[in-house]
Amino acid sequence: MHFTLKKIEENPKIGLLTFDHQGEEMNIFGEEALTELDAKIDEIAASDLDALIIISGKKNSFVAGADIKKIESFGNATEAEEGAATMQAIFQKIADLPQTTVAAVHGVCLGGGTEMILACDWRIATDDKKTKIGLPEIQLGLLPGAGGTQRLPRLIGIQAALDMILTGKRLDSKRALRKKLVDGMVHPNQLLQEAIKLTVRTRKEDKADIQRWALEGNVVGRSIMQKKAREMVDKTTKGKYPAPYLALKSVFEGYDKSLKQGLEIEAKYFGELFATRESKSLIHLFHATTALKKHPYKGAAEKKFGTDEATSLIGVIGAGFMGAGIATVCADKGVRVRVSDPSEQSVGSCLKHVRAHFNKQADRKRIKRFEVDQKFSLVSPGMSTEGLESTQICIEAAPEVVDLKRKILKGFEGKVNDQWIFATNTSALPIKDIAKGSKLADRVLGMHFFSPVEKMPLLEIVKTDKTADWAIDRAVELGFKMGKQVIVVDDGPGFYTTRALAFYLAEAAIMVAEGVKIETIDQALTKFGYPVGPIALIDEVGIDVSEHVLDTVVEAYPDRIAKPEGITAIIADNRLGRKNKRGFYTYTDDKKDKPDPSVYPLISKASAEEAPNLTEEEIVDRCNLVFINESMRCLEDGVLNTASDGDVGAVFGLGFPPFLGGPFHYARAEGADKITARLSELAKKYGKRFEPANILKDNKF
Repeated sequence: MHFTLKKIEENPKIGLLTFDHQGEEMNIFGEEALTELDAKIDEIAASDLDALIIISGKKNSFVAGADIKKIESFGNATEAEEGAATMQAIFQKIADLPQTTVAAVHGVCLGGGTEMILACDWRIATDDKKTKIGLPEIQLGLLPGAGGTQRLPRLIGIQAALDMILTGKRLDSKRALRKKLVDGMVHPNQLLQEAIKLTVRTRKEDKADIQRWALEGNVVGRSIMQKKAREMVDKTTKGKYPAPYLALKSVFEGYDKSLKQGLEIEAKYFGELFATRESKSLIHLFHATTALKKHPYKGAAEKKFGTDEATSLIGVIGAGFMGAGIATVCADKGVRVRVSDPSEQSVGSCLKHVRAHFNKQADRKRIKRFEVDQKFSLVSPGMSTEGLESTQICIEAAPEVVDLKRKILKGFEGKVNDQWIFATNTSALPIKDIAKGSKLADRVLGMHFFSPVEKMPLLEIVKTDKTADWAIDRAVELGFKMGKQVIVVDDGPGFYTTRALAFYLAEAAIMVAEGVKIETIDQALTKFGYPVGPIALIDEVGIDVSEHVLDTVVEAYPDRIAKPEGITAIIADNRLGRKNKRGFYTYTDDKKDKPDPSVYPLISKASAEEAPNLTEEEIVDRCNLVFINESMRCLEDGVLNTASDGDVGAVFGLGFPPFLGGPFHYARAEGADKITARLSELAKKYGKRFEPANILKDNKF
């Protein structure tokens, strides 16, 4: 049972159609729900009702969209096109109803939910923060296939519609009202009452609409708009994602035609996108990130302590760049933070960083001006660790020195409560070495944040063989509260992300040492799909930090990886990368400029004549496949729990191209035999680091 229809008591000429999928947290349009809706619409069309209000029976959501699993079940592009046409037809029935139709929206309204309300005569939404309206299909490598590319431009204009369709942007009620996507915004308690009033409202001519049509209602104006939109898509996607291009075509081709013809165009392009590798990769990532919420440690803290109370107070030891970022993100999510650092200057810089972040958000109208002080007040500074024993999770972000981290941990022994957790933010140091000999070893874990914390979406939780499940549970849930994608990995040198990245960056540096030009390497990898090239990334991370990471990984796997020649000489020349504007690249006005030719004599002994003439394909293969192979070894060694975790970590933490789905998904799509054969060729030429992992050779990943 999904839909119930009843008459409103005080006005029996108005019907109330409630969507409430029993037993599910959210409403989604699966096959059963659509079949039932289709039948209800026929019933309503034949009734004596004058008006219909569509509402959700869920507490915090309207409709979350279409069932992704149903979309995946289509056998080919033709079936996907037919599926889109079926959904379009049901929503068209709503548009064709003789009754006045009103969509009363509270909570999440996405994808098919938004396309359904577009088919209604009126739309009203609550002013609740949970109410968000959007068309996120582009993020799955698809386009809105149930009328979104046709009805939305006709309702709010092409430019405003493209801003939603091409980005997957979710509008709150205020912005939706401003764009005239909805006709009213009310308190949740008044939703039904105000929806009833809309059933007799008459739409008036709007001068702003007339002005919009003057700009968009002619071929020349639309042609200019389409050209600019195409340029924007080229810039943001670099041609790697077909969905925005076909979404553009659907909007502009359909706009000149009847709605019926436009819907046919939309369904056709939806089918084409369904069959693309990019869509399958992005849908895989959707499932992988969704699965993270059902981690195996969920509920362990509640089981042990009888409460699932969310973390509301944390400590941060170390007020440097990472500590400041962690404090900022926590405060932004309403978590109180106590920051401790023995340096008064560092504490001051941290507070300045936090306030600047929230001021920038206010300047961009993402938060209210008064919220700046509210959020900033959640961060309290100090120069000693006294009082941090009363926090729920203490995140240590001190320098990467094992003895220092051990000393900090030891200082809390005998002082903390039974639920206190020590989380060390380290990118490579084994957590077991930090916890060695500690009486608190069962609540020590790693929380590996990525820089800058405010922007990077991944959090890597690192557990030892002694870490308690309840501590992992609390840390993971804090990560989710911070808005992160959270993967849990086993302890080991470099964990997963740093270990795999070390092989990738080392291979690029080795090629520079061989005499390959920096720009040749970086351009090959960015053309392949990475956001920045590996050499540019070394500069971004810091050459000194990269050396430290390499030392850790090389010590653990000396038979497979070696520190590239010249890295030590580069650091001795005071080249640290972007942080001091001296590295592999030159910097002008704080922006990366071009490769610095004076770096070559430090790292490369090869003359221009001796430099290998590598093809673009071989450059990509050496970096990309050594990365994939080491990811496979991480799964083989038990560092990774699942291949999907590895894909999430690589995409959201390391910049692996999302349209390829992550290293494991990429290997499946390419074929394990093909990847194995290519690695074997590289191993003969370059050494053991390319010898294929067993699970890759056996295709068991």
